[in-house]
Amino acid sequence: MNAYFLNVIPKIQQFSKKLDDLTLLKNQNWVLIDESNDNKNVFIFRDNNQVIISKNGKVKRENWEYIGQNNLLIDIDGESYLFRHGFLDENIFALKMDSKDNYVFLINESKYGFEINSVADINDFLIDNYLSKNQQSINSRLNNNYEIKKIKSKKAFFGPIWETYKVHFNDRLKDEIYVNKTSNKAYFIDGINYTSEMKRYYINSEYCISALHEFLKTGNISKDGLVESLIS
Repeated sequence: MNAYFLNVIPKIQQFSKKLDDLTLLKNQNWVLIDESNDNKNVFIFRDNNQVIISKNGKVKRENWEYIGQNNLLIDIDGESYLFRHGFLDENIFALKMDSKDNYVFLINESKYGFEINSVADINDFLIDNYLSKNQQSINSRLNNNYEIKKIKSKKAFFGPIWETYKVHFNDRLKDEIYVNKTSNKAYFIDGINYTSEMKRYYINSEYCISALHEFLKTGNISKDGLVESLIS
């Protein structure tokens, strides 16, 4: 099973269905994406922990098991493979190879079996359906009702350059965000809900600005585009 690196997966994991709800996974024709050959491999996960694997129409019956903590065990040709949940919706199932940053991709044939045939197709589909649409929603909500100004730039020792921006919203709320100059990853500091400061990291500055405004206005932490929260 060939695995591929796709950096969009970590950015959209907040939109993924949970693996412990197996209804999306079971009894569907999941086609393996393999760009190295023309074989068609189909996986059908059944209720009795049996997985039917069809290779160009030739069928084998193997076993699979969800073992908790987002781990899936699949037997293939006498070998047992441990995968971690990467991303799951009704169209695409990404399984992370254990201890690696690459993913095995399965496409739901009844949904997009003839339209998604490569890793590039998967990348475009996920960006269009999760990042781009959500970004348009963010832009619509904010409608550019803010002003932003860079006030300083700081380079960590052997690390990236973080730029500090002051953000003034039209409703008179204001605060700062911190943006990675290379990746555009950004965070703001939540010093209200914790005894120590909590850094709320988002996939880019636009998500961070939207989340900052919601936080200042309501005290809530937006999950749209949220990557991680770290105590500073």
